[in-house]
Parts: sequence; C-alpha cells; structure tokens
Amino acid sequence: LRRDEAYIGVLIDDLVLKGTKEPYRMFTSRSEFRLLLREDNADLRLLEKGFALGLVEQKQYDAFRKKKQEVQEGVAYLKSTGFSNAKENIEKLAQIGEEKIVEKTKLINIVSRSTFTQEKLLFLVPEFAQYSKKALEQVLIQAKYNHYIAKQLGQIEKMKKQLTEKIPKDFDYKSLSGLSNEVVEKLEKIRPENLFFASNISGVTPAALDIIAIGLHLKRKK
Repeated sequence: LRRDEAYIGVLIDDLVLKGTKEPYRMFTSRSEFRLLLREDNADLRLLEKGFALGLVEQKQYDAFRKKKQEVQEGVAYLKSTGFSNAKENIEKLAQIGEEKIVEKTKLINIVSRSTFTQEKLLFLVPEFAQYSKKALEQVLIQAKYNHYIAKQLGQIEKMKKQLTEKIPKDFDYKSLSGLSNEVVEKLEKIRPENLFFASNISGVTPAALDIIAIGLHLKRKK
C-alpha cells in the first residue's frame, strides 16, 4: 500500500526509510495525503484490494462497484454542468436558503458550499434521486473538498512519476556536488530504489532530490 492509499503505507514507509529512536505513533499529521485518507472513503481506497485478496465477498463487492460508479457519475456531472444566473435559478437558490450567484458557474462550485446538504443537492439535481444515500454522501463530500482533492491528486501523479525514476544500486552519491555529508551517508546506507523513496528519507530536501535527478539524467546520457 502506498502513502496515498492507507495510513499503514505511511507507517511502513516511515519505519523503513526514516527509522525511529523511540516508539512510533501513527499521527494523521505524518501523512502528506491525509485529506485523501478519510474514514468515509476507506472502501473506495481499499475494498478492491481486499476483493483481489479474497477478503471481500462477491455480493459486497458488487454493491461497492455500484456505489463507486454512482459517485464517479455524480461528481463528473457536477463538474461538467453549468449553472447560470438566470432568474429561475436564482429563485431555486433562494428556496433552499442559498445565496444567489452573479455569474454562470459550474454546479460543483455551488454544491461545495459549507451550507449545502443532501436535501439541497436533490432539490437542485433531482436526477440524483436514483443514487443511493451513501453514494450521495460521498458525492457531497468530494464536491466540498474538490479543490483540495484535485491538488493532492496532482501531487500523487508527481509521486507516481518519481516511483518510476529508478536509482541504480551502485549510484555514486559522493560524486554529486551539493549534497551534505549527512544526506550522502543516509542515501548510501538505505540505497532507495527510486526518487520517491529517497524523498521520504529524513533530511533529503526537494533541493537534494533535484541534485539526484540531475545526476541520474547525466549518468543516463553518458
């Protein structure tokens, strides 16, 4: 499990790569992707893996697949559908106690308001009545955190690219100018297999990662 998939992924990474001199405690603050590691989306993150391992029954898995599809459809609809400042729309917002809009926007920007509820969502988009209550709950949550979720998903894509940037086992860190002796010592001891694992080593800064990446690039060119 990766750091963006489960807290146990964070725990394993921390213990293996960073080490500890005292008992380790799994704080949510240790995860850079904690916005994605929520209690409400545990099934969306982990249930398919459980099914692949034979830990989840087919009936439960089928119900999950239906919910997942509804959530994806619902969020996609909110992101793609516009909501104008026409008179009838202003009246709809007034009916549910929501402030009017002054210009056309996407539905997701309205649903993301902290005052929005499932009842208001169904009033504005009656087509969502076909979805289960649990799916609607997840659609609402993802709408409210839309901006921040998108930002973290972008960070995850960057992380996945780093995972593919392999570091040879015999890579000479001492040949890189700009790395401190402490960082070089840690890198030579741990020998991370890629840039992502290197980034999780205590003391390895973004600047140090850039130096390693440039060193890898020059090594490939040679």
